[in-house]
Amino acid sequence: HITKYFDSASICLSKGLGAPMGSVLAGSKSFISTARRWRKMLGGGGRQVGVLAAAGIYAIENNIKRLNIDHEHAIYLASELENISEITVFPTQFRTNMVFIAIPEKDLAPLTSFLKQNNILISAGCNPVRLVTHLNISKTEIDNLISKIKFYFSR
Repeated sequence: HITKYFDSASICLSKGLGAPMGSVLAGSKSFISTARRWRKMLGGGGRQVGVLAAAGIYAIENNIKRLNIDHEHAIYLASELENISEITVFPTQFRTNMVFIAIPEKDLAPLTSFLKQNNILISAGCNPVRLVTHLNISKTEIDNLISKIKFYFSR
């Protein structure tokens, strides 16, 4: 549904699917032909990509079915963060594994530092902050993040 208005789409295999790297480019035959030509002209024609391709194929064949877990984790994360008055959670029309939140500017760097001291790394250089759930993030880790954020704002 998300791509129905586009002629092409690039899908990253390393985010939600857990492949070490790689993307799939989808589009018309003429678009893909042009993209391949540009890739070769710019030096992107890898010679020994079979191992990486195998990892991408594995991710597609084995990890797509579990994406709904990431989506459920994102919904859970968003619903819990909505209970923190200092945080604004941006609603999303489509289920994805991403949660966008706004943190008061005065708390952005201190919260990031506090979380880092608690072994939680987030990249919060700007607002809104994008939080992404994926196969390497468990519900226990999400609960830990929520707990630390609640503690930070309750001090």
